[in-house]
Amino acid sequence: MGILYEVERKFVFSRSLLTQFHSNRGLPPFRSLVHKGNSTFRDTYFDSSKILANNGIWIRKRDQSWEAKVNIRGGFVKAAYNEITSVPEIRSIVSRYVPGYTAECENFGLQVFCDFTTYRSNYVADDKFNVVLDTTDFGHDVGEVEIMASDVEKAEKDIDQFFARYPWFFQRGNPKGKITACLELKKAGEKGPEE
Repeated sequence: MGILYEVERKFVFSRSLLTQFHSNRGLPPFRSLVHKGNSTFRDTYFDSSKILANNGIWIRKRDQSWEAKVNIRGGFVKAAYNEITSVPEIRSIVSRYVPGYTAECENFGLQVFCDFTTYRSNYVADDKFNVVLDTTDFGHDVGEVEIMASDVEKAEKDIDQFFARYPWFFQRGNPKGKITACLELKKAGEKGPEE
């Protein structure tokens, strides 16, 4: 079967449509919609002078577990990632990009640049698409549709068709990811109140 990649597309969701979404009463309704539960987790993102982010690599600690997301295709809204949870593999990735890295470095020798808590509602729609609705502790909402797939191009097409099938929920708009929103809030806080 090969390596499975997380193929995802972000979207803006409207809180005014959540009742319709939860009860699957949109036009057209999803073929199937199963609520898989809610979760809360804390993500702390690490980097070194944006070296990793500039190379499409996100290193985070989700609660107490280390993860790396390595972009293999796409950009901000539509992307495919190789997700890595093995600490030795993460260490190897960091060592390739960060000058002066040594295995003894705490937090892989990286600094925290973003830290927030996410409240997630998880659904499976049409027996195939993982739909997550995230709200952060600083009030930002963003959704993602994800598929784990070895054929990234086919998965992207499937997600595009899924979005087109349900335009009442996957409305046009420019989604803003949680990291971007966190950094914008941090930057605004550094400026202080306007005089």
